[in-house]
This record gives sequence, structure tokens and C-alpha cells, in this order.
Amino acid sequence: MSRLLIHDTLATAPFAVPLRAGWTTPGMPAEARPSLTAGDLAADDVALLPSGEMTHLHQTHRVIPDYAVVSGTTGTIVMRVPVRPDGIDQTPVVLYETSSTAELLARATLQAFYGIIPAGWTREADPAAQVVILEGIAALEEPEAGYAEDLCRAWLILTDAPVVTHVMVAPEPWDQDRLAPALSAMAALRRTGHQRRRDVRKVIAEGRDIDRDELADLLNGQRYALETPDRRALLMLLQLGTRGSDLPKVPNLFYPGDERPVLEET
Repeated sequence: MSRLLIHDTLATAPFAVPLRAGWTTPGMPAEARPSLTAGDLAADDVALLPSGEMTHLHQTHRVIPDYAVVSGTTGTIVMRVPVRPDGIDQTPVVLYETSSTAELLARATLQAFYGIIPAGWTREADPAAQVVILEGIAALEEPEAGYAEDLCRAWLILTDAPVVTHVMVAPEPWDQDRLAPALSAMAALRRTGHQRRRDVRKVIAEGRDIDRDELADLLNGQRYALETPDRRALLMLLQLGTRGSDLPKVPNLFYPGDERPVLEET
């Protein structure tokens, strides 16, 4: 039986919290997971997952633009550094419990926007690393020392495009009838998340030393579907974020109803 899988993180809270809290019951099996990658999906699963996973899924799944997470002027992916970024030339980069989207965003912005040359990428602690990438609720917590840089804002300034942090995907062969239960489930979660948005924020902030007004601004600033310009922004991140890496390259990507690629291969 098909499942609906949702990445349970700050950006997706309007969907994930109502599901995890049992505020609504989707009409299909559904799970919220703190980590969700392409490898977690079975052949008939639908998912709201980090958009970076499309580097592995683009041959088997298509993006469903009805539901997504598109960052606003602030985002949920940050870079922590001990000194001002312009004081760092080259350093290892630690990806601390981050998704594939955060890795692509860091790869696309560190050198192009900050002039920082990554000397390597690791998910393990590295005392030599001057750059640590964080994602989720940790992005709103004040650093004990040093500086925090919003990479979503950096990308927006660099490209004049938002970061599409999460996308809804479904198996490539599915038609609208097969997709209908998943769309209905997502609609119910989104509706409940909006109606109970104060409760969503309360759940997120519980036990955390964060600014609740900042949290509200961040969630209110996000959009939850892909508009036409967002499609180009998505492919741009997938393409630029994989340059110079061994990550799978994403070819031109077509969406339902589109007659031509969103972005030409460069």
C-alpha cells in the first residue's frame, strides 16, 4: 500500500506537526520522519522531502507542484562561523545533521557568495572546521559565540530566487486519479496546520530558547506550493549545488504541463 512520508523539520512544520500530533487523520498511511532521503521511499510512496533528493529521484519520480516549501526572506539553513565570513579563506565544512538541500545550498553559496573555499565536506565533528552548516530549529538559536549567516538569504541575494527546501514527489507513472488520495491528505494537513498555526508554533518552540516572533515571521514568510518562477529556482539549486561534486547531476527537468525545460543545461 502506498504511504505518504513527510520530512519532519522546522520548514515542514505546518504539515508535519498536525500529522505527528494526530490533529487530523489522512485517508492513507502517513508518517512524519526526522530524516527522509530518497532511499527511504518504496516504489509506490509519495513524499514531501528535501528537494536535494531529486538528484537521486529524478528518473523515477516527478515533482508535484501543488505542495512544497519555498523559503521567504529568511530561511532554516544557516552557516555558523567563529569570525566574520570575510575573514575565512579556506576551511573544511561540517554538515551537522543537515539534509541534502542544505548541502546543495552550502555548495552553491559558500564560495560564490562568501568567498570561502571548502577544503572538504564532512558530517563528523572536525576541530579544524571553521564552517558548520545547521538546519531546522537550530537555525533560530543564538550562537554562543561567533556569527550565524542565513544561507537562504544569501542565495536570494545571489540569484534573486528563493530556496525550494522541500518538494512533493510521486512515482513517475501515476496519473491524477492515483495521486488524488495523497493530494487530499496533504490538503487536510495543510488546512489543519494553518488553522492551528499558533499551536504549531507552540509545539516547535517548547523547550527551545528561540524568539517566537522570529519563528512566526519565518513560517508566515514561507510558501507551500511551487509557482512558475520557483520551478526555475529549484532546478537552478539542483544544478549549481552539484557542480564540482560527486553528487548526481540533474538534467533538464520537466513538470506536468510544461512544454520545455525550466533551465537549459549549462
